Amino acid sequence: MYYFFKGLEFICNFIRIKCKIVYWKLKYGNRIQIGKNLKFRKRMNINITKNGFVRIGNNNFFNNDCSINCHSKIVIGNDNLFGENVKIYDHNHIFNDKKVDYTKTFSDGKIVIGNHNWICTNVVLIKDTMLGNYNVIATGINLKGKIDSEELIKECQNIDIKKIIYK
Repeated sequence: MYYFFKGLEFICNFIRIKCKIVYWKLKYGNRIQIGKNLKFRKRMNINITKNGFVRIGNNNFFNNDCSINCHSKIVIGNDNLFGENVKIYDHNHIFNDKKVDYTKTFSDGKIVIGNHNWICTNVVLIKDTMLGNYNVIATGINLKGKIDSEELIKECQNIDIKKIIYK
């Protein structure tokens, strides 16, 4: 019985993924290209504005609650693994100009992600990020800039724990 339900779950997930891909292709037309064997879990979202373009290569996996938000251009290579709650933004609000409505005005950039990267849980990739191949981006990193290949990006924080001294 266990294998019956595992098989049923596999079929349902396969159908859910295929339906969502068809939905994105109908909604965004030629502004989105999706390679073979894209897999994702629950609540995967892609948002593309009228001038944006997203390309996702082959064999990519996105865990729960990932999102791609594109105003300009986001290109994702092949064989990447995205942990839970990864957010990808190729734009940012313009907040330092009092003459514009910062809720509606953006500065755009682009994001390029190479091949065979592991982007761990709670990572945010922001505009003007270029990521090479075979990198690991550790949990909780906000990343912007150019990262060469075969790098481990992590944040090391020393936690200072002290006893409370009551007066």
